[in-house]
Amino acid sequence: MRSFQQTPASFRATSLRTISIRSAAAQPRSRHPRPSIPSHSITSTTTTTTTTSSSSSFSSSALHNDTSSAAPPTTPTTPITSLLIANRGEIALRIARTATAMGIRTTTVYTAVDAHAPHARATPHSLSLGPGAAGYLDGARLVALARAHGIAALHPGYGFLSENAAFARRCEEAGVLFVGPPAQAMADMGDKARSKEIMTAAGVPCVPGYHGPEQSAAQLKARAAEVGYPVLLKSVKGGGGKGMRVVRAAPEFDAQLQSARAEARASFGDGGEVMLVERYVVRPRHVEVQVFADRHGHCVALGERDCSVQRRHQKVLEESPAPALDDALRHDLWDKARTAALAVGYVGAGTVEFILDRDTGDFFFMEMNTRLQVEHPVSEMVTGTDLVEWQFRVAAGEPLPLTQAEVEARIRARGHAVEARIYAEKPARAFFPDSGRLVHLATPATIDDVRIDAGFVQGDTVSEAYDGMIAKLIVRGRDRETAIRKLELALREYEVVGLSTNIEFLKRLCRSRAFIEGDVETGFIDKWREELFAPGETPDEVLVQAALGLLGAQMDRMGVERGAPGLHGAALGFGEPKAQSERRFVFQVRDDVRADEEEEDQVVVEVEVAQLGPHLFHATVTRAPPRASGAAPAAPVTSTFDQVVCQWATTASVAETTRLTTFFPAQRVASTLVQDPADPEKLTVFQHGTKTELRLLPPEWHAKALGLKDAAASVVAPMPCKILRNEVAEGQAVEKGAPLVVIESMKMETVIRSPQSGVIKKLAHREGDICKAGTVLVLFEEPAREVS
Repeated sequence: MRSFQQTPASFRATSLRTISIRSAAAQPRSRHPRPSIPSHSITSTTTTTTTTSSSSSFSSSALHNDTSSAAPPTTPTTPITSLLIANRGEIALRIARTATAMGIRTTTVYTAVDAHAPHARATPHSLSLGPGAAGYLDGARLVALARAHGIAALHPGYGFLSENAAFARRCEEAGVLFVGPPAQAMADMGDKARSKEIMTAAGVPCVPGYHGPEQSAAQLKARAAEVGYPVLLKSVKGGGGKGMRVVRAAPEFDAQLQSARAEARASFGDGGEVMLVERYVVRPRHVEVQVFADRHGHCVALGERDCSVQRRHQKVLEESPAPALDDALRHDLWDKARTAALAVGYVGAGTVEFILDRDTGDFFFMEMNTRLQVEHPVSEMVTGTDLVEWQFRVAAGEPLPLTQAEVEARIRARGHAVEARIYAEKPARAFFPDSGRLVHLATPATIDDVRIDAGFVQGDTVSEAYDGMIAKLIVRGRDRETAIRKLELALREYEVVGLSTNIEFLKRLCRSRAFIEGDVETGFIDKWREELFAPGETPDEVLVQAALGLLGAQMDRMGVERGAPGLHGAALGFGEPKAQSERRFVFQVRDDVRADEEEEDQVVVEVEVAQLGPHLFHATVTRAPPRASGAAPAAPVTSTFDQVVCQWATTASVAETTRLTTFFPAQRVASTLVQDPADPEKLTVFQHGTKTELRLLPPEWHAKALGLKDAAASVVAPMPCKILRNEVAEGQAVEKGAPLVVIESMKMETVIRSPQSGVIKKLAHREGDICKAGTVLVLFEEPAREVS
C-alpha cells in the first residue's frame, strides 16, 4: 500500500492514526500547488467573499472548471418568488427559514397525521394533502396544488419524492420549477447499474461486480463466484439498507437472494428485484462528498463527510472533515466526486458516496444521492454556507457563489463539525423505532457553534407513520476532539420524556476511545458493542433526588407550604411509616441504553426519607447487590445521607416537572424529575447530564390496600389522594375483590378493592374529600372470614 504525505494539522486531531487509502483507479493525483489564502479574509456569508483566486485548485481535467474564471451567465436569472415545500418535519422547517429570509412566499403541506405539526403551522399558507399518511408521495396532487395556487417553484426536501425523476419531469411539464437536479441526471444516478456504467466510463472507480441485465439466480450465483466471496447483493433501487444482503459463502446464496428480492419488492415496487452483485468490503468506511453544480458548467466540492458510524445500514453520526485521511486522498475524493457530478450533467446539491476499504487502501464509488442530504448541516458548518440558499439561487439560474479555492479556504479556517441524529428508538432492542408524545423536551442552548434542526416541540407526537428522527444536533469546534467534546456536552443538556431515544447511546459513542481516535468503520457499533452497551450504575444521589422530588411534588400538588411544621409522617408520601417522620419509596431502576422490558432484569431499590425540618432531610438507600446466576442472594447494601438540604419547584404543562437543588454533605446537585401523565408511576430523573428511568413500585402495604394481600377490619388510602366516588354503601355485604372506593392521585385513577368478604360498617369519606396516605377509607362491621 502506498503512503501519502502527512496530513496538514488543520485536518488532523492529535490522537488520530492516519490511514493511507488509495484510489482503485490508480490514476496520478495532481501535485500542483494549492492556493494559500489567509483565514482572516474569509467571510461568513454564503454569497460574498473577499477571497479571490485566479486558477482552479484542480487541473487534471477540463471538467473541473472554477467559477473564478467563468464568464458571466449568458442566460437571464429568474428569482424564485413563491415556493411549495413538498415535505414535512425538520427539513420543511429548515427550507422555510431560508426561503422566508430570502423574501420567498412559502407554502407548506400536511397530512391529517401532521395537521398540528410545527411545519404545518410555520408558514402563513399551508395546504392539506388529505387523510392518508402517504400524501407526501402523491406527486400529481402536489403539482396540482402548486398550479392551483400560482406557486412558481417546488422544493422536495429529502426522502419521499426528492429523488423521483418522474416527479421532477411532472413539475417541469406543468411549468413548476423543481428545486433540484435535472430529471435525466436523477434517472441516471438513480439506476445503480446505469450509474456504475457512467462512472466507469468517466474514470471514477467502482466496486468490482456484476451490474448486467441477466438476472436469473444461476447467472447471479455464477457472477458471485467470479467476483469472489463474500459478496453483496443489492437492489438497483436500494437505499437505507433495504434489499441488501451479505453472502459470505456459496451455500447461502440462494436463500439470501430470495430474501433480498422479497424485501426490495416490498420497499421499492416493480424493478426492485433487479440485483447487483458486488465484492463485499469487509472493513469499509462510508465517506461522501458534498458537491454543488450550476447551469453554467461549474462544480465545487464542499468537503467530505464521514458517515461510518451506522446502525441498520443507516447513519447515526456524521462529521466533516473525515478523520484519519491524508491530504492527497482527500483531494482525490473531491476530484472524483466532481467528475461524477459533471459526467451526468448535474445541477444543484448532491452527494457522491464512496466506500473506503481499510484493508486494501482502495476507494470505490457507491452511489450518488441526487438531493439535499439529511446531514448537509455538517458541510454548512465547515464551509460557512447556506446550501438551501445556494439551491434557490442556482435553480434561478445564478452561478455558484464560491469557487473551489474559496470553498477550500473556508474549510481550512473553520475547523471540524459533527452531527448527531436524535431518533425515537430503542438502542437495546436493535434500535427498534419508538413513537409517542413528547411530554417533556429540553434542548441545549443554540449558539454559533451549536445548531439544532428539529421537527417537533414539547407536546407533539412522533408518529409511527413516518421516520422517527426528532432532531439533528450539530456542533463545530476548532478541531475534531473539541467538536466531539462539545457534542457530548450538548447531548447532556438534551432531555426527552415520553418515548425512548438514542440520546444516552450517543453520549456513549462520544466517550468511546475508538471513536475519539478516529478508528471508525461501518461495523463500528457491532465491533464495540460490549463497551457501548455496558451496564450502567445509578448513583444513590439520583435515587434520593427522585424520592425528594416526589415528596416535593406531592406537597405542591396538595397545596401544602413546603417545610411547614407538623407536616411530617406518611401523610405526604408513599409507604408505611416506620417512624412518624419517614416516607418509603420503592423504585425499579432502568438503564436507558440497555433496558429490557423484562422486570426481573431490573434493579429494585428502596429509599427512605425522613424530614428533620424545613427543607432538611435524612435519606437511606437500600439495594440488593447483583448476584451470579444460581447464587444465593447477598445481604442488602445500605447508604445513608445525613443533613440533606433540598429545595424544589414544581411546574405542570404537558408533564409534571420538579426541578430540585439538593445540598448533600459533599456536593450540590441540580436535578429534574419528570412524571409521565400517561403513566404516573414512570419517573425520569436528569442529573449531571445523565437520564435515569425509574418505576415507582407499590410497597407491600400498598398492595394490601389494593386488595392484593390479606387485611382485617379496615382499608386505608395507599397514597395522598382525592375521593372520586364510593362504590359501596354502609351496611352492604361485599365479596373479596369487590370495588370499594375510586381515588385519584397524580392524575391517575385507582380502584381500591376489598381485601376480604364482609359487611361495610362505615365509609370514612365523601366524594371530593382530600385524604392523606394511610387514612382509613372503609371500616368493616367485623373481621369476617375469608371466602375461599
